[in-house]
Amino acid sequence: MPVPRSVDPASLATRELVRIFQERHPGIGIEAFGMPKLHGAAMDSGPLMAIAAGVPPHAIYVNFRQSSTYIAQGFLEPLEPLMARLMSDDPELTRIGEDGRFAAEPSAEQVAAALSVLKSRVADAVWPVVYREGIGENQQDAHVWSLPLSIMVNVLTYRKDLFAEAGLDPERPPEDWDELLAYARAITRPSRNQHGMIMYGGQYLSYGAYSLLVGNGGRAMQRGEDGRWRATFDSPEIAESAAFLWRLAREPFIAENDGGRVADGALRVAPGTGDEVELKWDRGQVGMIFATLSDDLISASNPQLVGFAPVPRSPDGTRGSDINARMLGVFSGSTDAQKLAVMRFIWFLVSEEAERIRTEIYVENGFGTFVNPIWLERYGFDDVLAQVPASVRELYATAFETGVPEPYGQNTQNIYRFMSEPLTQALEMDLRELTPEQREARIQPLLDEAVAETNAKLLGRMTSEERTQRQRVGWIALIVLVVALGVAVVTTWRYFTRFAPVGSASVGGARWLPWLMLLPAVGIMAFWIYVPLGWAFGLSFTDYRLAIPSRFVGVMNFAEALYDPQFWASLGRTLYYVALLLGLGFWPPIALAVLLDEVPTKTAKWVFRVLVYLPAIISGVVVMFLWKQLYGETEFGVLNQLLLKLNALGPVLATLVKVAVYGLWGFLLWTVLRVAAQSGQFGIVGRLVSVGLAVLLSLATVWTVLSPGFLDAWGGPVGAFAFEPLRWIGSPETAMFCTVLPIVWASAGPGCLLYLAALKTIPGSLYEAAEIDGASPMHKLLHITLPQLKYLIGIQFIAALVLAFQGGADYILALTGGGPNGATNILALEIFMRTFSDLRFGLGTAMAWLLGLMLIGVTAYQLRQLARAQFRAA
Repeated sequence: MPVPRSVDPASLATRELVRIFQERHPGIGIEAFGMPKLHGAAMDSGPLMAIAAGVPPHAIYVNFRQSSTYIAQGFLEPLEPLMARLMSDDPELTRIGEDGRFAAEPSAEQVAAALSVLKSRVADAVWPVVYREGIGENQQDAHVWSLPLSIMVNVLTYRKDLFAEAGLDPERPPEDWDELLAYARAITRPSRNQHGMIMYGGQYLSYGAYSLLVGNGGRAMQRGEDGRWRATFDSPEIAESAAFLWRLAREPFIAENDGGRVADGALRVAPGTGDEVELKWDRGQVGMIFATLSDDLISASNPQLVGFAPVPRSPDGTRGSDINARMLGVFSGSTDAQKLAVMRFIWFLVSEEAERIRTEIYVENGFGTFVNPIWLERYGFDDVLAQVPASVRELYATAFETGVPEPYGQNTQNIYRFMSEPLTQALEMDLRELTPEQREARIQPLLDEAVAETNAKLLGRMTSEERTQRQRVGWIALIVLVVALGVAVVTTWRYFTRFAPVGSASVGGARWLPWLMLLPAVGIMAFWIYVPLGWAFGLSFTDYRLAIPSRFVGVMNFAEALYDPQFWASLGRTLYYVALLLGLGFWPPIALAVLLDEVPTKTAKWVFRVLVYLPAIISGVVVMFLWKQLYGETEFGVLNQLLLKLNALGPVLATLVKVAVYGLWGFLLWTVLRVAAQSGQFGIVGRLVSVGLAVLLSLATVWTVLSPGFLDAWGGPVGAFAFEPLRWIGSPETAMFCTVLPIVWASAGPGCLLYLAALKTIPGSLYEAAEIDGASPMHKLLHITLPQLKYLIGIQFIAALVLAFQGGADYILALTGGGPNGATNILALEIFMRTFSDLRFGLGTAMAWLLGLMLIGVTAYQLRQLARAQFRAA
């Protein structure tokens, strides 16, 4: 359904079709589907989360890549039986009985006739996608699962004004890869933040580059002679395409149209969710982009400003592009009445009448020359057809003739995520001094490894011996989990009963009254926490399905998680994330509270406390989007602009700045080490943690300062700075640090409030006595303030540790989406994606239980400390 404010021809045509349909069928209501979506993955996430929440769309959008997952999950209803009901004159076939079901079933002959009618409205290239057998657990005979509203292929879209400005002929787009590279470099102007091309990055990099990959003869997946699908993006053609992609995006060159400045690549790979792609294209900062050409209309763009061309030929002269289709299916979980209504609507949208109405509206709105010439000829618009340029006719013919279907085999919904990983790794390589053959040889192992992982994870290639071994590992993991959970519960119960024996409390002699008062709280906790936990534990033993019967798989979900390299990789990144978050974010609230408590006047106290607390009133996701703007990777990014301004300082002033930075950082390190050395009052555990954090911080500082990249950018300890624009969240080396920094900034103020309240409980007489004895501020901090806060610090540290392991997914999803190249894909985000994106509910739950297993000991220790807590009334 179009956005209400949209006035482009496609939206106007859709509104008109809906109006006509509702006039003919006033009893059928049509509402636009609405559901929160994951930014950057709206097409996949919205419907899937709606289905999981029990509020699915009745008419569900499907494309090639999604189709296999939707069929395997049982989301789609076969269409030919519904079509047979619409075609029949027998009212019993469309009558809904009192039980809400159809009163009668169509005959086999009626269904066969309906199938023939449906096939007449489907292009030959799309028919194998819409008509096929059930997949996986949803094994059925072949059916039509969805109907295409329009067919789409990727074409090269370019800005004619930027072509002309760069001295290129706006009527002659690039014909091959060499010209594509030359054109992109001619358009690129670093001083204006202008790029020759732009493309989606992150997990959708392979989607943005797919036309280049298939145009060179590469394929994402292919069906073998045994009928089974396998990933095949490890071919030499894909390696050659990846090497060319590296040249586009990373190979330095001299931008002759920009004063001879050196540019690091002519292709801009947008990080994160890819908002930058549409933004830069709309602003006119990009010369070329691969975009979708529909079989009904090229685009709503200004034809005087924007041109369209086939995807450039590869070195061997072949040409190809991604072909897809906008399709609608009927959700299988709808009522019979809803299914029939949706089928009426879909069949009207794919009818010749609807096709004619669309054409008329396009012509009336001045876009007739960009409508499919076949439609213009079919519906009698000969005068408009005569105005269609020969290049447009050739574009349609070439694009649809050379189109390669988007992957639609088994479990292909997330194929781009697996394909993008080796491509992203290739872009991070330094291939400047290598020949083309050497570049391809460096990239080939990345593709081989990714294909092996794809075949094992998506397609489930496993021998019986491997399955038996994994079952043993799964049983071991389950036993350890149950034993650890039992020990933690028993130990915690003993601690609490030791300090507060059960039944010892009484109020007015009534021992039952405290239990009665606790009952509402216990009930709420049980309903929202313990009941879901118990249900989820059972879920981890099943291959849970939303629309078809689930299957019991025993301990295989635990085994699959433990054998999954991505699980361990995300766990490693989680440990790194937790170390950064605690190392950078745990101590600032304490220091901030101490500093705020020392502010001399009452008015100043309130002013500073309000300022440091302000980030807490901003949504965490909004905070991430704010910092995302600061992390602009070009020289026009806010933080990069600040860094580059340092380059303008002279050698003397720059040296003074470096000395000041060295001195400040050295003082902070000395303070941390001194506090750690005198932290005996925190006990052996507290002292070990303090010393460990101090040593890690010192080692991290030394490693950073001595790294070649830092020395080159810093310009050495003496002399001018030599900063280049940093990629921030676009670089795997800095992405995690850049993700943690906004969290630390936003949480420092709210986190200090508890410590501020605790500081008020420290008797002032202790400080007065210390001053009389000549204690310095550091002595008072080390021997009065911190010892008085040690219990609170210990409890807060354990809580922060647990929350750091469990949280962070929402912030990372908003800032980087888990990229680049999975550098910020922590375990919490991996669990979320496996559950709600891959629809592997059992596997995601098993991963969550394994994460809980790692935290059981820490949680038990936290409860032990709480059991010792004593609360006194003033």
